Amino acid sequence: MMPTTVGFVPVSPDLVAELQLIVGHEHVITAEAEVETLSKDCYWYSPVLKSRLEAHRASAAVKVATVDELRAVLALAFRHDLPVTLRGGATGNYGQCIPLCGGLVVDVTGMDRILKIEDGVVTTEPGVRVINLERAVREQGWEMRCLPSTWVKSTIGGFIAGGSAGIGSISWGGLRHQGMIKRIKLLTLEAEPRERVLEEADALQAFHTYGTNGVIIELQLRLAPARRWDQIAITGPDWSSVAAFATRVAYDDAIPKRLLSLLEPSFGASFKPLQKWLPAGHAFIWLEVDEAHTERLVQEARQQGLHVSTVIPHHEPKRQPMLMEYGWNHSTLWMLKAHPGHTYLQLGMGADFLEKSARLQARFPGQIHLHFEFIRGNGPDGKLGRVIPVLIPVIEFVSEDHLRAVIDYAAELGIAGNNPHTCYLDEAARAPEFAAQLALKYQTDPKGLLNPGKIRSGPMPSSVRAMLPRFLFTT
Repeated sequence: MMPTTVGFVPVSPDLVAELQLIVGHEHVITAEAEVETLSKDCYWYSPVLKSRLEAHRASAAVKVATVDELRAVLALAFRHDLPVTLRGGATGNYGQCIPLCGGLVVDVTGMDRILKIEDGVVTTEPGVRVINLERAVREQGWEMRCLPSTWVKSTIGGFIAGGSAGIGSISWGGLRHQGMIKRIKLLTLEAEPRERVLEEADALQAFHTYGTNGVIIELQLRLAPARRWDQIAITGPDWSSVAAFATRVAYDDAIPKRLLSLLEPSFGASFKPLQKWLPAGHAFIWLEVDEAHTERLVQEARQQGLHVSTVIPHHEPKRQPMLMEYGWNHSTLWMLKAHPGHTYLQLGMGADFLEKSARLQARFPGQIHLHFEFIRGNGPDGKLGRVIPVLIPVIEFVSEDHLRAVIDYAAELGIAGNNPHTCYLDEAARAPEFAAQLALKYQTDPKGLLNPGKIRSGPMPSSVRAMLPRFLFTT
């Protein structure tokens, strides 16, 4: 039985039977425990989301393996006014793939074919695991320009639909950078679902929209020439010295880099598999650099009194340990497991990032643990711009009011924030292309059945609107 505290759109036995005719008996899921699993992602990173979304789930789930199966499922959903929420690897942190009003979860991990790798472009179905995509393109002399730290589990469709940046962004920018995504092909949710192709800059209309304005069935992504990346761990007891070295390397465009993470000592004890490389009380840096620059960087670090804990030479395929799995939001994951009752933020910084982060910590002493990543910003005419520090702090969660106070004070310091404590697209940081994304929603999903409620200003059945939970910044 579904909980009575939350309204759910049911999937009737007759609809289950119709779905079974489309995909087969074994690919329609109605058992409550499995439906619960297929309805959740890593929303628990946020205590706010955990409280609001705990009881929300689908009424049934279906696993598709082909575009034809998916098209038939969407047509059925349209006929019966059935809400549809798409799911890939479910590694997102914002409740992107949690249904707000029951209905049907559609798992696309069976759509896992890599269709073509040619001329520095990969064409792929959405359900391909990122690890498999990266390995396939590297076999042909290429690598992904950007991949998540959750690359083992995450799917490429989910990364495009819910991600923003990751490993490689220090050189190539985030996924939003014009040119990263070459093409997105969608299915509409209509009586007869149509294919809709978005090329180049127009592809951003369907990027980071949680599957609300079309169902991704194919992606084209531009690749980078493959490099041989060495991994380096550098530590030191003096935060300012470690941070100064990280800053110099981050801003040096002559050093090809795929990863540069800068973390305070408080993170070290949480990374249990790496303890032999992390002296107590040391701040540390994770680096992935072209192997031609490793020796010089190691020598420079030692000359500055820093400790080079390890150098892991390039190897194919990658094998444990991988420092990138202790950076980006994987750092957050390790810390939250070791420190229940904490959460995180996403803050864009400027050149004075160390000064401003120190002021933020002084205002909330002992509550904010610093973790920086570095990404390439957008320059003029769609070109790559300067490197920008991004702060992904782990913070003690005291209350929603306290969390709001931290965010408000960061804003007073001129720190740009993205709100990771809501699953509503129109309550998170509004991207410049949001108006176009909303317009696409009306064109591809006239009944508002795709992941309904995640765009509160978009179309949705009136019965669904009444079910939507309140979040931290709801007005």
